[in-house]
Amino acid sequence: MVCSKTLRLKPLLERLPPCEGYLIAYSGGADSTALLHLFANIKNVRAIHINHGLQSAAHSWQLHCQLHCDKLNIPLIIEQASLKDSSENSCREARYTFFKKHLKPHEILLTAHHAQDQAETVLLKLLRGTGIKGLCGIEKLQKFSDGYLARPLLEQSPQVLKDYLIENNIDWIEDASNLDNSYKRNFIRNQIIPSLQESFPNTITNISRSAHNSTQSLELLNHLCDFQGKPLQLDQFKNLPQSLHATLLYHWLANKNLPTADKVALEQISHDFITANMDKTPHYKNNYYQLYRWQQAIYCIQNFTTINPTKDYPWHTENTFCLPNNNGVLNYTGKDDLHLIVKFNQKGHKLKTHKHQFNKTIKQLFQDHNIPIWQRQNTPFIFHNNKLISLGYSWSHAEEYKALIKFKSKDLIM
Repeated sequence: MVCSKTLRLKPLLERLPPCEGYLIAYSGGADSTALLHLFANIKNVRAIHINHGLQSAAHSWQLHCQLHCDKLNIPLIIEQASLKDSSENSCREARYTFFKKHLKPHEILLTAHHAQDQAETVLLKLLRGTGIKGLCGIEKLQKFSDGYLARPLLEQSPQVLKDYLIENNIDWIEDASNLDNSYKRNFIRNQIIPSLQESFPNTITNISRSAHNSTQSLELLNHLCDFQGKPLQLDQFKNLPQSLHATLLYHWLANKNLPTADKVALEQISHDFITANMDKTPHYKNNYYQLYRWQQAIYCIQNFTTINPTKDYPWHTENTFCLPNNNGVLNYTGKDDLHLIVKFNQKGHKLKTHKHQFNKTIKQLFQDHNIPIWQRQNTPFIFHNNKLISLGYSWSHAEEYKALIKFKSKDLIM
């Protein structure tokens, strides 16, 4: 049984939500080795090792991790990363892609970030001119894929973790690249923090405390603004001076854990969305999401591909039809197998639905049923014998098809 005078598993477990298992990110370094051995006797523990292939010793590290996991009877997943470059960001992206791939529903991904990692992160973000969210540093617990991502060691110093390993005669890997100060984080770790500690011995503890205080302030701000899962109402801007409009937009996006544009861009976006005439639909798009103004509110929408209006999508109704942007499915419940054609972004069509005695334009139907612009672009136009018979929605079927076509759409709102 692994033991420690200073490191205890029970308090760490008490801070984690109920789950059905743990997936431990295991590099073989001191921090992740301590984490692995701490959780070794818990049920349903797995580990994952990402071989980045950047070091000549990468293969031997992989073997080291396999031997440790075999000794502890912990299943180990090994993935080989294919990186576009050797940057810290590329390595991180590769790791988290594999973590998402292997994390099971209701499972918690555990990483071994500790108090010095927290201090380094806050300093890095501070030097980049971050706002309050950046000053919060690394989150202790967050939603991740279909489970959670947790950092149970975030309040522990790296020395405590090494003392735990030494105390229990557990070996670990020392990565020589950690001494390469061309990496910004290494420079802060090896040069800046030691210099600060000469005059401020409690540097790491105090920076971590500042991160905790910033987190509490941000939680209060989000609670008062009531952002969670809601569009940003234009009325919220009316109660603020113009100088704070971009800040409100920033915090609303940051609450969704989304990258935000710089302050100048946020000021332009908020100005455009607030001042545009009510008959307009302002739109902004970047690589991560897009923003629409719709009915006195701003919505954050997943990016999707604009579907070619000239393309026909055959649908044999004995099969389920999956929409091109993975935005939903169509099912046909009738007895006959029909050969239908599905199109998107059509103009100039009218439809006599089972609820109306006369043809209505598609624009009228969309307006009557409050279909937002992003959903309109992903609405299927279903044709039989060159005649429009449905838009998929239950209110949009022609009489003959009113109960036969089922459209289950996917919510694009973030």
